[in-house]
Amino acid sequence: ALPILHGSQGCSSFALVLLVRHFKHMVPLQTTAMDQIATVVGGADFLEKALVKLKARTWPRLIGICTTAVAETRDEDIAGDIFNAKGARPRKLIDTEVVLARTPDFAGAMEEGWSKAVTAMIEAITRPGTQDRDPAKVVILPGSNMTVADVEHLRETVESFGLTPLILPDVSGGPDEAVRDRWIPIARGGAKVEHIR
Repeated sequence: ALPILHGSQGCSSFALVLLVRHFKHMVPLQTTAMDQIATVVGGADFLEKALVKLKARTWPRLIGICTTAVAETRDEDIAGDIFNAKGARPRKLIDTEVVLARTPDFAGAMEEGWSKAVTAMIEAITRPGTQDRDPAKVVILPGSNMTVADVEHLRETVESFGLTPLILPDVSGGPDEAVRDRWIPIARGGAKVEHIR
């Protein structure tokens, strides 16, 4: 998965600094890096370029786009921009789910943004009615207050009952895993897109 903040470079840098301080190592967070002109006339071109460039470099199965106040203040049709980008370049964005979570910092707190992101993933990725239900599978939607250890404990508890957990989002094995020898530009681990479907 690859998270992108749709906004200015400053908004993304601030968020990245907070995440790096918390996790004590680099976090794969990208930006559309809107400039002053895009802030005034719209950031659709910046969003499309970011999607195509990041897909070509990293081949993520999921790109999650979170909006910032810069993009939201203009009340841009970001969902329409994503639709147009996927329509204009279908081969370049094939096999990648693009999920939009409208998360400006002037609307709500961290918990609300977390909820919007999880809801957006479920609505964009799941395909209702296409599969039989598996009674041995349990879906867990952990809150933003849960740590990696909390999620691991939930997983172990569910597995001890002989059930298979699907945790969304699954932060275990992600941010707190051992620091790698080299930089990897996308988040590893977590729930697989095909399992979410």
